[in-house]
Amino acid sequence: MKLADQITSLKQLAAEQSDVAGLYIAAFLQAFANGIWLVAMPFIIKRLSGTDFEVGLCIGGYFVGYVASLLFSRPLLDRFDLRRSTLLGAGSMTAGMAVTCLTVVTAQKGLCPGSVILLLTIISAAMGVMTVVLWPQVVGWLSVNHEGSRLNRRLGIFNISWSLAGIVGPYVGGYLVETSSTSPLIAATVIMVVSFWAVTLAKRPQNHPAAAQHSQAPAQEAQELLHWRFTWMARIALLTSFVCIGLVRTQLPLLFKFNLGFSELDFGMAVVVMNAIIFVVFLAAAKTHAWHYVLSIFMGTQAALLLSMLLILRGSGMWVLFLSVGLIGAGQAFLYASHLYYAISGAPNRSAKMAIHETTLSLGMIIGSLFGGFLSDHFTRYTPYWFGFAIVLAGLAAQSAIFFFPAFLKNNQT
Repeated sequence: MKLADQITSLKQLAAEQSDVAGLYIAAFLQAFANGIWLVAMPFIIKRLSGTDFEVGLCIGGYFVGYVASLLFSRPLLDRFDLRRSTLLGAGSMTAGMAVTCLTVVTAQKGLCPGSVILLLTIISAAMGVMTVVLWPQVVGWLSVNHEGSRLNRRLGIFNISWSLAGIVGPYVGGYLVETSSTSPLIAATVIMVVSFWAVTLAKRPQNHPAAAQHSQAPAQEAQELLHWRFTWMARIALLTSFVCIGLVRTQLPLLFKFNLGFSELDFGMAVVVMNAIIFVVFLAAAKTHAWHYVLSIFMGTQAALLLSMLLILRGSGMWVLFLSVGLIGAGQAFLYASHLYYAISGAPNRSAKMAIHETTLSLGMIIGSLFGGFLSDHFTRYTPYWFGFAIVLAGLAAQSAIFFFPAFLKNNQT
């Protein structure tokens, strides 16, 4: 009976999600391609004689472009046609990846005029600008007319989709970049073409926002204050966790290869471990909403971030580094899921709320990428992780103020 019940539940789930299955596939493929790009680019830039700071600048440039476009377009996102804008985003990202590949090919042949690193940084920033009509619109599309447990389920499947790609993408990126600088970029471009096709399979959503049903949201003032408090605590925690992710994405590969003697594939495997943990946490968060508003879990995941920074600073063995990135993955995944749910729950303007979510995590990536590169160039390749440790501590201090003085801060919020 249990097997029959599970099969029935899976059939019901498939029927419920059939209209947006193409979006889940597209999210998987976009994240797959991005995973390849993120792992490959630090090594490609170093082969093109770039500095550690230029590695951070190029990858951070993507998030600078993304944040700039989010800040400009956030009030307008919910006015866009969700299907057309998502297709535009997927198509633009494909074009940007193809141009990146052509630029690297040209540079390798000695035909690229001027600074190739500067050109790659500009292309990276342009891709970030293009992304504004991809991820916020996908979440806006998925969440139309969904609240409570149904909203948690859709967000959970979305998180599972893109995080599943993170398990295989970095491994593929690490393997391909060992063979050449162009093969990972070619692979990422092809994957993005298929992602564009997957978006066309999804059924057009209703363009009016859902009425807030608040099946899970309490109406009492004290409970509304609890929701406000956790939303802002999660926003700060999301920022600090992505500072750590920025350090892992831009500076840890350089520490792996040039200080510890590991290979590009070794780093790719470390990111696979991190993303496997992210997938597991997203899977657990999608199955239940019992974690909502639980302070001990929320704070415990940030303690894992602190421990991860210390492990990188003190460890040199492969297993210690794998453990450290696994802890970062666990913390980041839970805080990502937390803020996404708290920010969107009950809101009529879903794409705009997703834009705030994406702006916050992108700012974290920018801070981690740029400051990490600067500190690595001017001090040692270990200094960025002391910075990450301090950022997480500062975030915890700010969250403590929100937790203990929520009414005062809310009443004085501008």
